[in-house]
Amino acid sequence: MMKIFSKKQNTLVRLGGVFIGIFLTLLIYSSCVDSIYDNIKEFSKEEIVYPAAFDTCYGTIGYERVEIDLRKDGRIPASKISMGKAKKTVVVYDENTPEPTVIRIDSVCSYVNITGLTEPRLYRFKIYTEDEYGSRSIPQEISLIPYTSYDRDVLKLGILDPTVSVAPNALVMEWPTGLNTIMMEYHGLSFQYSDKDGESQDGIRSKEPRIYCGNLPAGQEMTFNMKYKVLPILEDGSKLLDTLEVAKPYIVQMPTPEQQFIPQELKILKANGISTFTTEAVQDINELVYPMNMTTFADLFFFPNVSTLNLTGKGLPETLETLTYARNNEHSIVGGGEWQEFLMPVDQPSKINGPESLQTLKDMLDAGQITHIKYIPKSMGFDFDKFLAPYVESGVVELLTNDNPFFPDHVFVGPQFFANGTVQTTNWNMKLAYSGDFLPRPGLSDITNFDPQSDMVNGKPVDLHLEQLIQSDGENIYRGVIERHNPSFFFALPRQWRFDNERYPYLKFKMFIGSDKSLLTNVGGNRYHVFRAPWIRPMNSLWSFGQNSDYGQESWDAGRQDLMTDDEIQNSWREYTINMSNNDGGDNSNKRNRVYVVNIGHEDGVTWNYNEEKQLVIYIADFRLCKTPND
Repeated sequence: MMKIFSKKQNTLVRLGGVFIGIFLTLLIYSSCVDSIYDNIKEFSKEEIVYPAAFDTCYGTIGYERVEIDLRKDGRIPASKISMGKAKKTVVVYDENTPEPTVIRIDSVCSYVNITGLTEPRLYRFKIYTEDEYGSRSIPQEISLIPYTSYDRDVLKLGILDPTVSVAPNALVMEWPTGLNTIMMEYHGLSFQYSDKDGESQDGIRSKEPRIYCGNLPAGQEMTFNMKYKVLPILEDGSKLLDTLEVAKPYIVQMPTPEQQFIPQELKILKANGISTFTTEAVQDINELVYPMNMTTFADLFFFPNVSTLNLTGKGLPETLETLTYARNNEHSIVGGGEWQEFLMPVDQPSKINGPESLQTLKDMLDAGQITHIKYIPKSMGFDFDKFLAPYVESGVVELLTNDNPFFPDHVFVGPQFFANGTVQTTNWNMKLAYSGDFLPRPGLSDITNFDPQSDMVNGKPVDLHLEQLIQSDGENIYRGVIERHNPSFFFALPRQWRFDNERYPYLKFKMFIGSDKSLLTNVGGNRYHVFRAPWIRPMNSLWSFGQNSDYGQESWDAGRQDLMTDDEIQNSWREYTINMSNNDGGDNSNKRNRVYVVNIGHEDGVTWNYNEEKQLVIYIADFRLCKTPND
């Protein structure tokens, strides 16, 4: 019985435990049935969803500012950005200071531009999005050091000063190596200064800067207020966002006007009548003449008031080159003296090297100092023509074309171009004399003198009828006694020059025979009658002097001329007109004739025997180049 009772008692205990467990569970459940949020109700009335954060953050440095990009897909308009509940962009820096800076932007931005960063230090930035309730996203953080005025002052020390060429009243600033350095990229400059009249002058330069300043006060200190537009290069090789204008004045002590300069074209300046080479001595000169064979305009820099340039060389003494012919015990020199209008450079225009220091000329043209230039097209080459083209269009350059009054209808060939034909061959021997003072040249015996007013031929006086000549003073007559069967002399130009037969296509001269007509008659087949006519032989160079032309000989036949009649001999001058237009001198032509051989008799197979008592005497005068057959 006790055993049975014990089992019943255990069962009741177990049932009681189950009921107690169920009761406790129900009690706990009933205590929580009202709300699972009972513990936070007093802190939050509803569920909070925070705004989305920016997905990246990287910065770029500017002047007293930074730009911070906030999206991986680049910079896009705010209207195209969708970031859930995010409505604003918030930038915070100096957060741990008493007065942190907070910038709110009323849109979600793909980048921000933060300005006013004037201190050369590290700035720590936090960038958030913010919703309409002021809830912020997780921030993007970045630390940056802006470029400030302190850095600009350091940069100024690295700007290169110009190389200066200075005259008492002018200077040129140049930067031969440029203004780009490892610290900066040059983008331009501006300048300002006051000239000697107190007038403010200014200007702007961009690439390859060069500054010409004229009308400056001699002997004074000049301040040029320079401002350089540069883009700084940062230590990592990247470039600043902003180009900066950096002021760096440049001070120059101007020379005094009595200081001498060293002329580059000494011979030309002396030919212009200049003997003292100081700015003070040349300050009253307003026109300079330069020959076509000049080399540089550098000397213009020292002429404060020159306004007109004549680039023809006309009127300048002793500016032509000379050339020597020496052979067969004979010696002649051609050239020297003045330029004449029938002269042009021998080279094809494409091969002519134009003058140097064009920049000096350009400076003075652009500054308005030089207002008039006289120039013969192609005379200094195609490149120089191209350089002058803008100034031709503006009216500063006057082109002296063939129809310009600058070129007279005819030009007499000067005696400085005479040469004795014996230098080519003894078969050309003539006993030559000249009526003027220029020949013979000092120290030479290639020609003698005669008096055209009282000449004698074979013991008898001869009347040269000077009144029939254009040059009736008789100062430019050549007298030749025929000594060999191919008598010739010639006119030649220095190898740098040619006859311009495009401008002057006709060679004209007069011939007179002083011997009795019986001596110039075909007697027994001797053919002496052929000496009654001249023969002109144009060419680039003589056979024995090929080195005098770079274009070959280019000899050609100008045609046979008529014989003088019995009535003309000893009574009148016969004028001959030779059409020389075959010597075109074109831009690409090799016919660049610089030699005219004057042959008597056309080399027509004469049976020759020289007789001292029966000399054949020929006179040549009025030797000239003409525009038309009637000049």
